Amino acid sequence: TIEDLKQQRSIMIRFLTVACLATLAAGFAPARFQQTGILSNSATITTSVVSPSSPRVAPSLAAVSSGEKSGVSRSSKIYSPDSKEIPKVLGGVKIGLRKLVVVTGASSGLGLNAAVTLAKTGKYFVVMACRDVEKGKKVAKERGMPDGSYTVMKLELANLQSVRDFVANLKAFKSARPLTHLICNAAVYKPTDPEPAWTDDGFEMSMGVNHFGHFLLVNLLLEDMSRAKGARVCIVGSITGNTNTVGGGLVYPQADLGNLSGFEKGAREPIAM
Repeated sequence: TIEDLKQQRSIMIRFLTVACLATLAAGFAPARFQQTGILSNSATITTSVVSPSSPRVAPSLAAVSSGEKSGVSRSSKIYSPDSKEIPKVLGGVKIGLRKLVVVTGASSGLGLNAAVTLAKTGKYFVVMACRDVEKGKKVAKERGMPDGSYTVMKLELANLQSVRDFVANLKAFKSARPLTHLICNAAVYKPTDPEPAWTDDGFEMSMGVNHFGHFLLVNLLLEDMSRAKGARVCIVGSITGNTNTVGGGLVYPQADLGNLSGFEKGAREPIAM
């Protein structure tokens, strides 16, 4: 009947309208990733990065969600639940009246030298935050760090869950005592690698480790550090402390950020920074 035809036509128009809207919406979605965890719910950042070559505003760090798994598929992870370290306890007794300082990347280079120097003053208890705990323990003994002046804890900045696990273990270790100083020193620097590497969360490795991992670490510890007198966060940005590089910027190849297009895309695979 005519009424049946009108009803079918109305249904068809609605279906086509929904299909068109869905197609348009898909054009504004990220190519490979819908949601990715970078911040905990307690740390909110609203600043966005704008590419000089485009008026379009990139998603803010807070907009990347708060703990969702990325769509990155890998046969092996850098950090897995099995890698989680058992929390140390009774750290308050070991720390005593000394100031508590965390040094990331403390198993070599500037981080190791800073940890050794601080521990030997007798004024600081040092938490050596390292990817390889056994290596950290070994070099601490080789450099003569006094017994009872330090502990080594696992921190893999290439995995944001590892950052959260480290903070949880640190808080369990130190109990109610606030963290006094945080030295963000760990970094990766591989300018000659022919292909980019990626973190477990799908970020380009240098961005994920050097920046995003430390960004999350600082945010998770800021509230605790606000209770300490004279608390300080130190961000290390130097290649001059490495014996295999030439200081003063004469290190090649030099990075090309490509008008920050990688930031606009979220610094995620397959965008190379």
